[in-house]
Amino acid sequence: MENVALDTSVCIEIIKNKQHGISISEQISGNEIFLASVSLFELLLRKTNLEAVGMFAARMKLLDFDEKAARKASDIAKELGSKGEAVGLLDIFIAATAIVNNCALATLNTKDFSRIKGLKLVRLR
Repeated sequence: MENVALDTSVCIEIIKNKQHGISISEQISGNEIFLASVSLFELLLRKTNLEAVGMFAARMKLLDFDEKAARKASDIAKELGSKGEAVGLLDIFIAATAIVNNCALATLNTKDFSRIKGLKLVRLR
């Protein structure tokens, strides 16, 4: 069993409750599942399905973006910046939260997250 944090892209698919989201849920079942507070923020920005977002979030264990995550995020941002690689700030916050909480990250955005050193990704089909 592994600790797995869910990226916003994965949450959206699960909330839609269509075949892809059901498949993702099956792939990560058996793991301890967490939701980064930054992912919750992104989900709450939606204009639709807010009730479904609320029900989904109520079932999750929330990982706060705290001082340890902030420090890790600043290290990640500096490292990526020194390489000239751009990754969105919210994605950096989510990655840092996963790393400091010893979680792998389940995401559909492997292009950006794979650039972050020390972040373990859950490969989804």
